[in-house]
Amino acid sequence: MDLKLKYLINLVIPVFLILVTVLIYVGYSDYKAIQYSAYAQSRANINVAQDYLNQHHTAAENQLYLLAELLKDQSDLNSFLSAAQYIVERQNKFLEIGLLIGTSYYGTDGFRVDSVSGKAPGRPWYDKDQLPGETFLSPIYQSKSTQQWCVAMVRKVAVSDQTDVRILLELDVSAMSADLSDLKTMEDGYVFGVDAITHEVVIHPEPERLGTKSVGTKRGLVKQISAGEKSGEIPSYEYKNEFKFSVYDTNDRFGWILLSGTRNQEITASALKMGVVGGTLLMILIFILLVGYLFSRVHQVGGQLLDALEFEELHIQLSKLLNDTIGSRQVYLFVMNEKEGILEEHSHHLRENIPPDLICRLSGCQQLGRYCRPEQDPIVRRIAPQESCIRLPLMNMSRHGESSCPTKQLIGLLYIIRPGKAYPLFAKMIVNYTISALNQLLLAHHIRSEDQMTGLKNKNFLRKQMESRLEDTDSRYYLAMIDIDDFKSINDTYGHLFGDQVILQIAALMHQSFHSNSVLCRYGGEEFAVLMEAPDSETAREKLVAFCRSVRAEDIHAQDKRCSLTVSVGFSRLADGMEFTISQADKALYRVKSQGKNRVLYAGELSSEPQTPELERNVSPISAKLKNKTPSSENTRSRECDCG
Repeated sequence: MDLKLKYLINLVIPVFLILVTVLIYVGYSDYKAIQYSAYAQSRANINVAQDYLNQHHTAAENQLYLLAELLKDQSDLNSFLSAAQYIVERQNKFLEIGLLIGTSYYGTDGFRVDSVSGKAPGRPWYDKDQLPGETFLSPIYQSKSTQQWCVAMVRKVAVSDQTDVRILLELDVSAMSADLSDLKTMEDGYVFGVDAITHEVVIHPEPERLGTKSVGTKRGLVKQISAGEKSGEIPSYEYKNEFKFSVYDTNDRFGWILLSGTRNQEITASALKMGVVGGTLLMILIFILLVGYLFSRVHQVGGQLLDALEFEELHIQLSKLLNDTIGSRQVYLFVMNEKEGILEEHSHHLRENIPPDLICRLSGCQQLGRYCRPEQDPIVRRIAPQESCIRLPLMNMSRHGESSCPTKQLIGLLYIIRPGKAYPLFAKMIVNYTISALNQLLLAHHIRSEDQMTGLKNKNFLRKQMESRLEDTDSRYYLAMIDIDDFKSINDTYGHLFGDQVILQIAALMHQSFHSNSVLCRYGGEEFAVLMEAPDSETAREKLVAFCRSVRAEDIHAQDKRCSLTVSVGFSRLADGMEFTISQADKALYRVKSQGKNRVLYAGELSSEPQTPELERNVSPISAKLKNKTPSSENTRSRECDCG
């Protein structure tokens, strides 16, 4: 067929139009696809941000609840402030905890203001209509003490004889904004939050925007939200001569409006590049959506770590988190035992020293989540000598006193054996969630396991330690029950305040006399207990006799009163079960109390002990002269006490 030139010329315009139409269609399809993915990514970022904020809201409410219960149960201001200081020093996002009680305000780091009745109602965190048991969330403000942007959660507590008691917990919104700054929509988009009531920005990656009025949340949007539209889209609004879009949601527990979006021009520019780098962008999009889903999954599962009540439960939840995200063969969570200076792994019953090379990590010269070789770390040599293993130090950034420079405090080590390839993306998130959960768990254990008066451990903690060490077949442990002789007479003669001083002095002498690895416990009243390691009963006896001598040599002074005292001790080897060991030590103690006191007796000698105890060779000859005197008699008083 002879194709004439005119036909070719006539085809130019139609073909050109067809090509332009195809390009426009492809470009429009690419634009809509990119726009759809940008909206989807923004929604995913908001979901991640909501989960993150919800977990911090839950953690803050839990701490407020614990502090409120502590205040109601004990009505002890010093115990409350001590627990509050413990929380602030170990939770990076908590700036300050305060207590408004009557006309006085007490804060962490020793802060105190009296006669605040006229000033408190003017502070942003004070709600005059708040009822007892309710939690009030303040608008954003700049803390006067820390100079940081924060919001406060305030819980009003009903305490007898007090009309206005409020516990205040300030959350660092600057730090929370920094954590959420990695949630990006395309290149320039970000997540930010706005207070629905004041229209002030409460979450933003740019610190200078915090506390300013929002541009994206017009009054019409607030009306839509008030009418029930808790989530939706803002197709276009102008900011700094550029048009942007955002999606919003108000379902977080703080009640803030969370927004995420980017510039509309960015979508257009990306669509123009789609024809050149379409395949690359598609892979990036898939990767972003996958990472967004994984981030969302990490936050969803990571929040469950805060529900753990025991270390073993935390280990299970942490293993689940890692398996659902990066994958791993085994997980070891070592918790720092500050008293003994060692690391404990509760799920696998391991006790290890701090790896020597960790000092380099704490000084900042190692990267987060580096692979560890067995020759560097003795713990790796034990748990994974032939497999790849990464180590994630768990550290608190603590503020002490007036210093504005935070210091690093090691609270644990997380070892992940044979991790997946994606671990660098999620290492920081995993560490943050583990630190928050571990801090909360350590605080709960601290409150449950310590005697508030002496600082010694309580009976429940001692029993758990005995159960744990019964499984240690490589060491010998001995339980000693210690009782203050004639304590009732001391209380009756000198008063209960003097008796409290006696108990505190005994606790101090226990700290001086026994190794830091020993478990020192106030068993109840004037009775104490020590769980210690010793190669044999004679070595254990020598330590206990030395303690008895230190008690006998100590004079208790309080105002115009002065007294010397003695203790009786019965001890038994930890074997054949916890209850049997306690029973044997109690029997030995009862025998000592019935035969003159001021002695140390081993339970293994009960059956062979003569009527006249031969164990008095372990104490001074004076005790033999004193053992038959009646505790409540005047002779006892002249023997043990010298009133000044």
